[in-house]
Amino acid sequence: MAAPMNVSTSYFDKNVPKVVLRSLFMKYDADGSGVLNQKELKQLFQGDLGMTKDQAEAYSMLLDKDGSQTVSFEELHQWLTSGEKFKNVNDKSRFFRLKKAVDMFKKFDADGNGSIEKDEFTQLMIAINCPKDKIPEALKSLDTDGDGKISFPEFLKWLNWLPN
Repeated sequence: MAAPMNVSTSYFDKNVPKVVLRSLFMKYDADGSGVLNQKELKQLFQGDLGMTKDQAEAYSMLLDKDGSQTVSFEELHQWLTSGEKFKNVNDKSRFFRLKKAVDMFKKFDADGNGSIEKDEFTQLMIAINCPKDKIPEALKSLDTDGDGKISFPEFLKWLNWLPN
């Protein structure tokens, strides 16, 4: 196993050859599916990027833009070379909010499939005392990609906690 990166200062430069990042991706694509599932992605984050369990969980959810519980090489490559520099885990108040959002999302994602469906969303809205007649409109406004479910990034946007 490679030595963990210092999360506070290290990141992948845009000039890192794609073949190097693909090799890292393939190292963790244990089932050879061509995508990293949540378990594989968390192992990459903890094993090679030096993240804690909570940090790895938060980032695995952030990268899963569509709620599929998988991340493609292109999605990972884009993030690794984005210059994001792990700012969401280094800023303690930002990470605290992100961790709270992860916990809240998981609470209402009752079936654990990585997205909040209509029934789960209804339960969330009832829990925050939203009038039942406003729920369909709220779901439509949150579901920005129109797939009938709320992904974690859509949830963060709704909370106005989407990391920059």
